[in-house]
Amino acid sequence: MRWFQSALGAAALLTVGAAPAADPWTAAWTASMWQAGNAEQRLVVDNATIRATVRVGAAGGKLRLRLANDYGPAIAIGAATVRVAGGAAVPLTFDGQGTTTLPQGAPLLSDAVALPVKAFDLVEISIFLPGHAELATVHNAGGAPTFVSGPGDHSAGDFTPVSKTAFRPLIAGIDVLGAKARPVVVAYGDSITDNTGCANEAMPICRWGDVLGRRFAAAGMPHVVVTQAISGNRILATGAGPSALARFDRDVLALPGVSHVVILEGINDIGNSGRGGNPVVTPAALIQGYRQLIQRAHEHGIKVIGMTILQYEGAGYASPEGEATRVAVNNWMRSSRAFDAVIDMEKVVADPANPKRLASALQGGDNLHPNGRGETAMGEAIDLKLFK
Repeated sequence: MRWFQSALGAAALLTVGAAPAADPWTAAWTASMWQAGNAEQRLVVDNATIRATVRVGAAGGKLRLRLANDYGPAIAIGAATVRVAGGAAVPLTFDGQGTTTLPQGAPLLSDAVALPVKAFDLVEISIFLPGHAELATVHNAGGAPTFVSGPGDHSAGDFTPVSKTAFRPLIAGIDVLGAKARPVVVAYGDSITDNTGCANEAMPICRWGDVLGRRFAAAGMPHVVVTQAISGNRILATGAGPSALARFDRDVLALPGVSHVVILEGINDIGNSGRGGNPVVTPAALIQGYRQLIQRAHEHGIKVIGMTILQYEGAGYASPEGEATRVAVNNWMRSSRAFDAVIDMEKVVADPANPKRLASALQGGDNLHPNGRGETAMGEAIDLKLFK
């Protein structure tokens, strides 16, 4: 009997084994997905190929694709490829197979594929959808539209698109494999961080996170910046996409290699407070939301850097009550020491003659969104020492 128990114990040890060492994957590009709310946002395809182009923020010898289907039924994938823009297409596989099903309400990670990319290369992703598919999991990407082919599998070559959409479906991220993992900084927020009209090649660079990523590279720092932001997003309530509180695990904690998250969000909570049936948002409620994000990040060893909420006097949803909330929250950010660091970004983009407004040269005319020069100024104002 003793021999029998010993044999069972040895078998159990052999079965469990040691977990293999994780490969040093780095998140190189991301998009925060949300549910298409109308027919314009939802892409419907039948036996067609979709193609999107994104710019990766890190170099690597291998690549893997992250797909997301948070808000739709299962989708059949007939083929998928990646290529450096203008290069040869490389087929993707999923558990060794060229065809697969993207599960309902779930993500899907491809196998690793050999495709050397340099930092800031444009990468084209093509997905052949052989059946009828209504794609409801999207990200607004007006400056870099997704193209739709005529009938058939065109994933391996060029095609003349028959239509395009500004709402990029399914494609949630690209990871790259290098010699070692690199620290990833997540730019987390709303349209001020995402700038959905920004083309991949736009200059001056029109997202502050992209500016920061290029500054890291120029300074010889290993950090990579990815953007997880949604236009119209709020901290506390579902609006344009799930709230910042609701999507934090998916968009920050689940990514490989995250070392820092930089948060610029809250103006849509303030602007919509008490409007259109929305509840009144108090400074205390917003502060509690920030504290929740900080606590959840710290549990995963991630440092949290807060940006003060930008001024919005003259914007369509501005109000004296909202301004008082904005000032109170910003004062708390500066004084509470709740964040690992605070960037007083409202001072960077302020109108010197009226600090309650964005400087006219740094905004697009709506008194809410910085323009390309404003975004560049924001990215250049961030002290790189905060990330060492």
